[in-house]
Amino acid sequence: MITKVSRALKQNNVKRGDCILVALSGGMDSSVLLDVLCELRDELGISVVAAHLNHMLRGEESDRDENFVREYCEQNGIPLTVERADVAAYAEKNGMGIEQ
Repeated sequence: MITKVSRALKQNNVKRGDCILVALSGGMDSSVLLDVLCELRDELGISVVAAHLNHMLRGEESDRDENFVREYCEQNGIPLTVERADVAAYAEKNGMGIEQ
C-alpha cells in the first residue's frame, strides 16, 4: 500500500514542501490513507493535514466519528480542521436532496 501511494504521489507531481489535505471521515478508507501519508511524510518531505465535516446526518454516530477524528489527529500530531453543517436542514430549506 505504501509503495502504491508513494508512486501515485510522484506520478502526480507531488514534491518536497507540498502539503496534502486528507478529507477524513473517520471511516476505514480515509483513515488508512492518512496513516500511509503520515508514514511517507519524512521520506517525501511533505506535510499532511486533515479536515473533517460533520454532516450531522446520523446523530450520535456522526458525533462519535467527529470525536474519533479529533482524538486520532491529536494523538498523532496531525493538524485538523473540523466543521459542522446541518446538511438535512440546508437541503430541506433549499429543496434539495442531502446528496446534493
